[in-house]
Amino acid sequence: MGALRIILFLHCFICGVYFVYGQNQANHAVEDSLSALKKKSSDLLSEYKIKESLDHAIKIVDLAHQIDNATYKSIGHYLMASNFEVIKDFKNVKLHYKESLKYAIIAKDSLRILRNLNGLGNVYSEGYNDIEKGLFYYNQSLDIAKKVKTKGEKLAPVLNLGWMYIDEEEFDLAYPYLIEAQELAKDSGDIVVINDVKYLLARYYTGKNEVQKANQLFNEVLKEVEEKEILSVLIDTYKAKSEAFQKAGNTDSAFYSIKKYLHYRDQLFDKEKLKQIEIANASFNLDEFQRELEATKKEKEYLAKIARSNLVINIISISLVLLLAGIFFFYRGYRSKKKLSAVLEEKNEQLIQAKTEAEKLTTIKSQFISTVSHELRTPLYGVVGITTLLLEEEDILAKHKKLLNSLKFSGDYLLDLINKVLKISKIESKAEKLTKTPTNLFELSQNLLYSFEYQAKNKNNELVLDVQKELPEVLSVDSLKLSEVLINLIGNSSKFTENGKIWLRIKILSIAKNEITIRYEVEDNGVGIPEDKKEFVFEKFSQVGREFNKSEGTGLGLSIVKNLLEMMDSEIHLDSKEGRGTKFHFDLALEIIDDKGENELDLQNNGIHQKFRRILVAEDNKINQIVTKNLLNLIGYECTIVENGFNAVQMVQKEDFDLILMDLNMPYLNGTEATKRIREFDQTTPIIALTASELSEVQEECLAIGMNDIINKPLNKNDLRNIIAKNLL
Repeated sequence: MGALRIILFLHCFICGVYFVYGQNQANHAVEDSLSALKKKSSDLLSEYKIKESLDHAIKIVDLAHQIDNATYKSIGHYLMASNFEVIKDFKNVKLHYKESLKYAIIAKDSLRILRNLNGLGNVYSEGYNDIEKGLFYYNQSLDIAKKVKTKGEKLAPVLNLGWMYIDEEEFDLAYPYLIEAQELAKDSGDIVVINDVKYLLARYYTGKNEVQKANQLFNEVLKEVEEKEILSVLIDTYKAKSEAFQKAGNTDSAFYSIKKYLHYRDQLFDKEKLKQIEIANASFNLDEFQRELEATKKEKEYLAKIARSNLVINIISISLVLLLAGIFFFYRGYRSKKKLSAVLEEKNEQLIQAKTEAEKLTTIKSQFISTVSHELRTPLYGVVGITTLLLEEEDILAKHKKLLNSLKFSGDYLLDLINKVLKISKIESKAEKLTKTPTNLFELSQNLLYSFEYQAKNKNNELVLDVQKELPEVLSVDSLKLSEVLINLIGNSSKFTENGKIWLRIKILSIAKNEITIRYEVEDNGVGIPEDKKEFVFEKFSQVGREFNKSEGTGLGLSIVKNLLEMMDSEIHLDSKEGRGTKFHFDLALEIIDDKGENELDLQNNGIHQKFRRILVAEDNKINQIVTKNLLNLIGYECTIVENGFNAVQMVQKEDFDLILMDLNMPYLNGTEATKRIREFDQTTPIIALTASELSEVQEECLAIGMNDIINKPLNKNDLRNIIAKNLL
């Protein structure tokens, strides 16, 4: 740059004799260059390329000074102010708007005067929070706009006045300006300005407690800007939307909006780093501009003294000055960038440390949830188990049976909530894994629908299974996780449907030799989901709301569905209209398995318990002892009960048992250690683990130490009968 300036100066110096003759031709050429530079700088500014746009604006001012053109001096400073406004350098914004205003007044350019006044209004209202001065400049700009009678120029001060009053919560003062801005924006056709007006009107309605109108306008803005990823608008809109919902008491929607606000703010944080680098580069170029401007003035002085100056001395002196200045500014830029780099490194270290802390907190949270869930489930199993046993009694009074059914429903509901919280925690901690097994999807789907027959009958619903006959008999899939997904979706439909239909469909999308892509659909003709609730129904603890239905719910089922399907490389889709029903669907790509496998064991073999009757139960909880003993009696088995693992080992050494039910968590000696000791002298007696934990958490360890099977508490009569029969066979 320094060498170029020397060459230009030498050229001007040598050609100075001919300056008067070629002045008119030179001015025309410079004005053409200025016009091109103006367009280029404006285009770069619209692309947020601040450094390049500033470089072109600096050249405009430099050339404008050479030909003493006030209009282009004003244009150049206005472009520089606009660039600095993007990066929030309000000191330089004010400086260049005032310079631009000065030259606009000299040029008697009314449009440029009102634009600079409007810009100064932005500086004082937004940059310095000086409302009085902001109003002064905005109103001056508006007065000139009214005189020139140009609608497009009137839009900016009108919109800014409305914006400022909204920020000050002077909603009644803001409203007339917003309505006028709305009409002017429509005439302009500018999408950005139209959305700005909608955003401000939404904030106005929020201030007036008209949340529904506000939400509708916020959604219109978001629909436009989310596709274009205009982060600053997304952040402002989601934040304002959250405040609107919070004010209305709608915490679910407020929580969702604030999450989106934080998401886009985090994205902007990364871009802010780049912006800081851009600011540093821009500062360097501003210094360069000031240096060049001073050099231009000196050139004019030297040209005025051309007859009295010594050519060689002047050239050498100026060359040395420019060379030293170039070295000086290069060194300043280097130090500035080095300092910025050090700051960025420090910020990165802080981010890494914060990430480590967050991961540590996530682990602690998962451990806490797992421990608390286990402690809560153990007494609940007793409540559910005893209630189930009492309901088995034939001579129970009708009024007592009704109360017991209510008690069992409450216990099951609370148990389901705890299990779902634990499931969410496991998914978040990445502890959940896929386990694919050969599965008959038709039978799986049929059995799942059967399990909802009682609930459907109570609500007068019809359950319909629709499966294409071309569906292969055996496919490889994690049947447990698929069952969880379908149970949650069918349960959701059952909860919100009365006197209607619920469809479970399996459609074939494509099929090859060894692979098939299917679509599962769960549809109902129930109450449907309101439009404003759809965006967060898959979030944790979200519910449709009591104003639309009377059903209870944890708000976790659909969140679990979403996370499980992500693990299975799929995603859930929703189609619903309020009052017309809801349809969920998801697609799975599955491997086709040869269906000529071994026949399953007949676990319902009547009379198997008559042959094997001696069962040892190791269980420390008194209530669980009663429940287990009564369940075994109901299905035809007798049992001996011990209270800890130590007694279990002693009992197996003394007597012969056909099967052992071993609780994992017991005092003195737990079920795991007791099993290890029993396997030292007895390798054949089947041992089935009883646990309140998630099966996937303990199953691998239990099988590794010699246990034969595992079952979850609370014990179900049919499940208990089947697992005993399976292991006795």
